Amino acid sequence: MSDEQTKQALGRALGRIPSGVFILTTRHNEQRSAMMASWVQQAAFDPPAVSIALAKGRPIAQLIAAGGRCALSILPAGDTSLMKRYARGAEPGADPFAGVAIIDTPAGQPALADALAYLDCRVITKADFGGDHDLLIAEVEHGQLLRDGQAFTHQRGNGFHY
Repeated sequence: MSDEQTKQALGRALGRIPSGVFILTTRHNEQRSAMMASWVQQAAFDPPAVSIALAKGRPIAQLIAAGGRCALSILPAGDTSLMKRYARGAEPGADPFAGVAIIDTPAGQPALADALAYLDCRVITKADFGGDHDLLIAEVEHGQLLRDGQAFTHQRGNGFHY
């Protein structure tokens, strides 16, 4: 196989790794930001922790680093309106929650009121492993199920694109 054929085969295989649809949010001082995140996974039971892969250069990363906190809103299956709204992240200077109902987590982070659940997180560490994403490991200090239902999951057609 050629290098391109090998990459295409690998891309199809990587694309079959299922991922969820989450809205990653943060507040530091008076600044707030939000973006869709799909590479999120539970990472530990004790303490409860999650891993979040975050593309380098995302504006939300600076706020999370400054405050050390974030929240994950777990979207309900099929809720494409919230997914599309946050797919590209919030524009700098724009209110990321205009027209969206939010609640504050116990640690003061914004979470989407229409989510299935939220996780209120404190970042433990950030790993830069030389890839195009950094890996955040965050302890889940609070969380709440807001409604019953299935979480939004999807599979990508190609593991080299969102």
